[in-house]
Amino acid sequence: MSISELFEHGERKQDKGHYRNLLLIANSDGELSSLEEHLLQDIGRDLGLTNEQLADIRNNPDKYPVTPPASRTERFEQMVNLIQMVQADGKVEPAEMKVLERVAIAIGYNDIEEVDVESVVALIVRGEDTEVIIEELL
Repeated sequence: MSISELFEHGERKQDKGHYRNLLLIANSDGELSSLEEHLLQDIGRDLGLTNEQLADIRNNPDKYPVTPPASRTERFEQMVNLIQMVQADGKVEPAEMKVLERVAIAIGYNDIEEVDVESVVALIVRGEDTEVIIEELL
């Protein structure tokens, strides 16, 4: 472990754990589509993670635990990203939904029913970005 990892702030750990969760969902159906790969890259860039950090998370996912967001808005934003990943390739697989349910609990929801997944998916399909989805549903 490097010295910078020892003193890494909570938000950066949270971002890495979130990216790991996205990877778990993307890989849960046994294949990583080009659409899922593209979304992973976009979200990784939005989180401010370097290519080296992304590669390390991919190669060592168990090294990055879930750090639940402190605020309701951050938690919902993570759920929107996770739901985007579930439906990125246009197919919602049961394995992806199982991982989504586990991750929802890990980031602070009592269960997946606290999130209106169908409404989030409808807004994603409509082409709305994360900020609009948060404004409309939170």
